[in-house]
Amino acid sequence: MAKLCTSKWTKYKILRRSEKLKASLPETAWLNESSFWRMIDKYGQVIIKPTGSYGGKGVIRIKKIEPESFQVHDGPQKKIFDDKSKLYTHIKKKIKRNYLVQERIPLATAGGRPFDLRVMVQRRTKSPWQVTGKLAKVAGKGFIVTNVRMSSGKVVTVDHALNHSELKSMSKSALLSQMDKVALASSKQLSPSYPWVHTMGIDMGLDKKGKVWIIEVNFAPMLGLFLKLKDKSMYSKIKSFRKK
Repeated sequence: MAKLCTSKWTKYKILRRSEKLKASLPETAWLNESSFWRMIDKYGQVIIKPTGSYGGKGVIRIKKIEPESFQVHDGPQKKIFDDKSKLYTHIKKKIKRNYLVQERIPLATAGGRPFDLRVMVQRRTKSPWQVTGKLAKVAGKGFIVTNVRMSSGKVVTVDHALNHSELKSMSKSALLSQMDKVALASSKQLSPSYPWVHTMGIDMGLDKKGKVWIIEVNFAPMLGLFLKLKDKSMYSKIKSFRKK
């Protein structure tokens, strides 16, 4: 039997089938002119990204700043468009293949920079999924993407990110518990469609109110991110788990 497509769009559609997970998924649609303007009108700002790439490549934010004025944030660059047709012409020139348009989540910030979380979920054959590690990725100065290599951002512990964020007054244990709950539910929802997958790196976001969001799920996550933490115990656990 052929393996099911592992694109962002396919995984999103599978996750959306779960009533429990729907509320944790930012609205996402196949990018075309109609879906783009519908989402901009609904949310005020959106992300567009390729469905088949990783590492933050091709991710662009578009934000409505006035009824007919829009800011495009691409890498470290920002550009203003005061004409709708010119804006979409610019977008069409930037995108090369299949793209998605997604509701922009107002991510919590650490030191004024947005961060998201990498939650590792793993299983052994015929064993339940387990959360084996988590860390926070903080965007580099001027970037919206948290990919460390692309934005010159940094990897920190989840505790560090939370302690330096708008969420520091909230219950840390409650936030961590909710993250684990959503991560495990995501792996259980996806695993019947991808029975050969035993490791998932789930990128999750916390908005400024502490709500947990699923950004995307990687089946071949970079384990080297965990080596950037001073404490290497999570890296060792993840590696040993994969060998068994």
